[in-house]
Amino acid sequence: MKIYIAQFSSKPMDITANFEKALAAMDSCIEKGCDVIVYPAGCLLGAQLGILKDTDWVACTYNSKIDELCKKAAEHDIAVVTDTVDKTDGSFRPVIENDFAETFSASVVQSSKQLFGNANEICSNTDLVFINWMESGVAGQKYLWTEALKDISAKYGTVFVLNTAGDGYTTHPDFYMTMRGIVKDGKADVYYGFDHLDYCPEFFEVEKNTPTNTTADITDYSKMVSFPVCYSQNPLIPGNVPEKFYCLDLFSMQCESLANRLHNINCKNIVLNLSGGLDSTMALLVCVNTFKMLGLDKKGMHIYTMPGFGTSSTTKGLANDLCDGFGLELKTIDITETCRAALLSIGHDGATPDVTFENVQARTRTMNALNLANHLNALMIGTGDLSEIALGFSTFGGDQIASYNVNSCVSKTVMRTMLGYLVELEMFSCVKEAVNNVLTIPVSPELVPHGGEILQKTEDILAPYKLIDFFIYCTVITKIQPAEVVSRAYDTFNGEFSREYICEKLKMFYRKFAVGQFKRSCAPECADITHVSLIGSNRSFASDGSTDIFLQNL
Repeated sequence: MKIYIAQFSSKPMDITANFEKALAAMDSCIEKGCDVIVYPAGCLLGAQLGILKDTDWVACTYNSKIDELCKKAAEHDIAVVTDTVDKTDGSFRPVIENDFAETFSASVVQSSKQLFGNANEICSNTDLVFINWMESGVAGQKYLWTEALKDISAKYGTVFVLNTAGDGYTTHPDFYMTMRGIVKDGKADVYYGFDHLDYCPEFFEVEKNTPTNTTADITDYSKMVSFPVCYSQNPLIPGNVPEKFYCLDLFSMQCESLANRLHNINCKNIVLNLSGGLDSTMALLVCVNTFKMLGLDKKGMHIYTMPGFGTSSTTKGLANDLCDGFGLELKTIDITETCRAALLSIGHDGATPDVTFENVQARTRTMNALNLANHLNALMIGTGDLSEIALGFSTFGGDQIASYNVNSCVSKTVMRTMLGYLVELEMFSCVKEAVNNVLTIPVSPELVPHGGEILQKTEDILAPYKLIDFFIYCTVITKIQPAEVVSRAYDTFNGEFSREYICEKLKMFYRKFAVGQFKRSCAPECADITHVSLIGSNRSFASDGSTDIFLQNL
């Protein structure tokens, strides 16, 4: 039996355009003589219904188009794996139309929780399982899901056919993970991510299997696909996923989320403030790869450096090196006089390096970038990372704002690890030396005059980022009491930091974490692509809340 994998980029909330693409996929299925066509869940919407979930007219519109697809398939004796929208709650319900039960014992699973929590029940008497779910996920999950499917297929003899949602789907806040392919006999032929469109086969051949009716030795696969608690020096990288896979998967998701956003709003230009530091370097690599994925002209990448009172010659030189390596033009807008005039206009002396002096530079850079984005019909790319977002270590109305942020879920320590793998890829060999140089300089906001060199060092001001990221893990994931965080950190870092130092920095972390919530509450849109992100109300803190609950425990 030949199973056709329907591949197309769904435009969010555009049922008409998506239906035409679905019809085109059906035509290809018919032309290639396939017996079954598999559509990913929600493919006619490319998004959850949200505010429209309880409007039955949307469900009726969606379901009527699905009916048309199924009728056309029936005319050619083709079975359809698809979904309908439930009129009561707006959820997607998987269905098989024009059934082929005489040939195969088949089923469709609605979610990873359903499959991995009930693998024995679903697979013990089923020889063909279709996975077309619209599942939001995070970096590393593709690996765990695939490993679990391989184990299940070897154990039960079940064949899995995957065509999950993702291409073109909205990427805020959920990221829908695309997986296409087949898993059988303990082996996987699965394609991940956005660039799979270049080489994923259109169809797969499947033969009748004899499922094993296994009732003994039932495995809890829900644990196998979960991230374990792991108090390591880089705990934000899951311990059960190979480090390289995780880093490249996370980078791919950054690129795919930006690609979907640019495609969906028909935008071919971006504006990026490139400081020559860690965060903007990562954002540049994401933008370069995204433009390559979409086949966009790199002239649409408008890269700026905006030196101010505290810009060092080191970072400015690195920004030049990065752009030279990629063959990009780096444009300069000196903000010094604009900032000085802004300070004088409010009665500041224009020289005292206080918080107003520092923040006016960040706000001026953001104002320029947003104005340029308007002028160039571009998307302004945000660069702030998870470590900074957790502490609120950004300027409100400054670098806290963007049109779309590609680093929101990536911490400083994870970013350093990722860049080490990325520079080994052929596509980034042209900037390997520049990126490695970025990795050697201290993290700095560069907002205070210094005579040309880096004076402000963020890790001296706050704490080493590996310690901050450890605090984030303990606060967001394991949620252990503050006193235990101190002990865990002391043991994990082998006494590198004294208990007194850890306790002092943890108090600082809690204060800044609480106060910084008002910045997180109005953060730019982004894709929720790691299990440690601070997106959503379930990972927020009262903006006007007291930190006594933490400090008293310490």
